[in-house]
Amino acid sequence: MNALSSISFVTRTAFSNPFYLIIASIAGFVFWIVTNTFDNILFFSPFLVFYVPNDMLGVFFLSCINSILVAVLVNFNLHIIRDLKLRISKSAVAGTTISVISSACASCSTFGFILASTFGGLAVVVSNFLSGNQLIIREISTLILLIAVSTCYIKIRESCKSPYRYQIHDK
Repeated sequence: MNALSSISFVTRTAFSNPFYLIIASIAGFVFWIVTNTFDNILFFSPFLVFYVPNDMLGVFFLSCINSILVAVLVNFNLHIIRDLKLRISKSAVAGTTISVISSACASCSTFGFILASTFGGLAVVVSNFLSGNQLIIREISTLILLIAVSTCYIKIRESCKSPYRYQIHDK
């Protein structure tokens, strides 16, 4: 099985359940809304407004990619847990959690001011560091999400292999 047909087979297998697709789509959409609201790109008050300033295009692009990757990862994990009855390793859960937390970067928004007023000077230092390195943090979280998706892809691909595929004519 070549690489392209393997990717096609795993994609058709993992995305065959419409219920998983709905859950994954909702998770990706909620993640997109939360990250863009925290980054002051999406506003809900006084009415729904969507504005991407020029200096936030990279962050917005990475948040869109991360939202898609979160949706794919949720779908793969649901398929692994429910259909393949395999256990998700702790590293996949940790990678997903780290990438979601780092991608959300709540301190890069007005939420950072709440942290600063609650926790004082240390929160200001951490908030400044995170907002100054927001693009790098998003890039790292995208890489972590890609690793988690590829790990799930490999688990699904390996579970689909037949143990008898190399046996031809009882050899």
